[in-house]
Amino acid sequence: MKKALLGAIVSFSLFLTACGGSSKGYSFKAGTYEGSGTGKNGSIKVSVEVSNDSIKKVDILEQNETPSIAKDALEKIPQDIVKEQSLAIDTISGATITSQGILDAVKDALSSSGVDMNKLTQKTASTNNQVEEVEADIVVIGAGGAGTAAALRAAQEGKKVMLLEKTATPMGASTLAGGMFAADSRLQQEQGKTVDKSWLYEQYYKASNGYMNSLLVDHIIDEAGNTVNWLLDNHMELNLVDAGSGAAYNHVGMPATLHGYNEGGSVALKKLVQEFENAGGEVRWLTPAYEIQKDDNGVKAVLAKKEDGSTLKINTKAAIIATGGYGGNKEMLEKYIGDQYTMGEVAQNTGDGINMAYSLGAGRSGLGVTQYFWETFKPEEIGQMAQILGNDWFSMTAFTMFPFLRVNALGQRYSDETKVTSFSEHGGEIAQQPGQYEYAIIDSSILKKIAQSGVAVIEDQYASWVGNEQFYMEFNEPNSTDAMYAQQHTPIDFTTTLDKLLDTKVVYKGNTIDELAKSMDVDADTLQASINQYNQAIVTGHDDAYAANTSRLVEVKEGPYYAVKYVARNLGTLGGISINENMQVLDKDFNVIKGLYAAGADAGGMYGKAYVDFEGGTLGFAYTSGRLAGERAAKDIK
Repeated sequence: MKKALLGAIVSFSLFLTACGGSSKGYSFKAGTYEGSGTGKNGSIKVSVEVSNDSIKKVDILEQNETPSIAKDALEKIPQDIVKEQSLAIDTISGATITSQGILDAVKDALSSSGVDMNKLTQKTASTNNQVEEVEADIVVIGAGGAGTAAALRAAQEGKKVMLLEKTATPMGASTLAGGMFAADSRLQQEQGKTVDKSWLYEQYYKASNGYMNSLLVDHIIDEAGNTVNWLLDNHMELNLVDAGSGAAYNHVGMPATLHGYNEGGSVALKKLVQEFENAGGEVRWLTPAYEIQKDDNGVKAVLAKKEDGSTLKINTKAAIIATGGYGGNKEMLEKYIGDQYTMGEVAQNTGDGINMAYSLGAGRSGLGVTQYFWETFKPEEIGQMAQILGNDWFSMTAFTMFPFLRVNALGQRYSDETKVTSFSEHGGEIAQQPGQYEYAIIDSSILKKIAQSGVAVIEDQYASWVGNEQFYMEFNEPNSTDAMYAQQHTPIDFTTTLDKLLDTKVVYKGNTIDELAKSMDVDADTLQASINQYNQAIVTGHDDAYAANTSRLVEVKEGPYYAVKYVARNLGTLGGISINENMQVLDKDFNVIKGLYAAGADAGGMYGKAYVDFEGGTLGFAYTSGRLAGERAAKDIK
């Protein structure tokens, strides 16, 4: 388990000097000022130096943002502030929260500088009516895993392809994921670990209860191995790893489906982009598409907005939509998921492609499917913990990995705790609870044992791989069974750490169950009843409520008692546009919309109700559907 799963802590100073920035008539009290704003993972602190009439430099002093997501904002926003001599600048797509946090921090810093803040934040209206008109056989919208695969495959088929991306670099869930599934890749064949395709199909069937596009699912399963081989041929480095070796302990013993990134998702995507450019493709960064045009003959053009505000019009024969779903769009989540939802972790995935497809009459499929996965803390809570513990805040995720008693916001036990490392299933359970959060209840007796022997005293989750290291990169950080084995066997004094966090909204404590309930603001009788039922299941060896394997449960018996609060974690949405098994977009009557294709998280039908409970499903669909979409589009326009 890696700290980057929730957001890496990185601190550095970014020094930028004004390069000829002209004065705009501001009046500052010259000096250096500090301020803070709130980013995605907590507080962002800045230092701003001003002369009497201009902003001279901006330093990022402290921040807790995930590097692979926030890098562009951390570099470009301070640079643009100095260049434009203004706080009325555009945020970076894909890192909107980080961008706004920097702007708020600079505003906070300059609030005591004597400047007219209204003037500093006033946005000057400007219109750029210029239009650049170009030609392409195929336009791919979105440079994540699905889009990049589609663009590369189409280019390799000899087509003139343009790839549009709204962010400054390859972005999206594919850069953060760990790996993709397959059944019969050459890595699996070489190691004698091929997977029965009927088993994979059954996993999709069970997760959806039949509410899936069976033709699509069958086709993706058949082609996933070919996709892995194709990626390897295009210089992506992948390792086949055993199920459960990446922390999903409940998956131990399942077939080895996961082909993990050996160099991380960001490196993998950049390699594919380079291969695409080597094949003659063109990428336009910071160029979000906003309209697809068609006539009676099919798709005829794609319109996009360039960084300078002008329009790019690409006359084309086909468009492939791969914009990553709508997990970053609050309005769409409320509309299609309901009042109880969690924002997706990739902020730039705002449903752009889905809405463009709908405007062309595309049918709707899979709109209510979200990938709840594992659990996390709120960004402001991460910031609080980081201020107190520094990088050690991530140690608080250790309790998510073991079957401690879980109760909801009402103090009720509500699940089989032994399934907490079936991340998609337990993530969904949390999402259905009041407030979409839970408490893990930990007593002092187990904390004493952990202080002597490490968390492996509960369950030795990595013992089976001693001498047989499993390695891949997830969230662009190493995932090594050797490292995790050593970590879980290292004694750690959690009591001291927990006590340091009692003033946050993460940790609660009580010498008795009544005191614990009071600190959690739950009904004491309800909490006590939950503990009694849980403990009784351990004593009798039978769980009347949730049929848990009672030999794995961790008794609650000795005070002081602690509760650690975790919230639901949504990686994003998984559907929206109706497609067939050839990745062609369908209208409401299931007719093909000529020249229009969808792949990855924008495409519906792969997941009927929820994410599948085996490893690599989402990324496997992204790359495979993208490859097939590019291949099909190239074939259709011959």
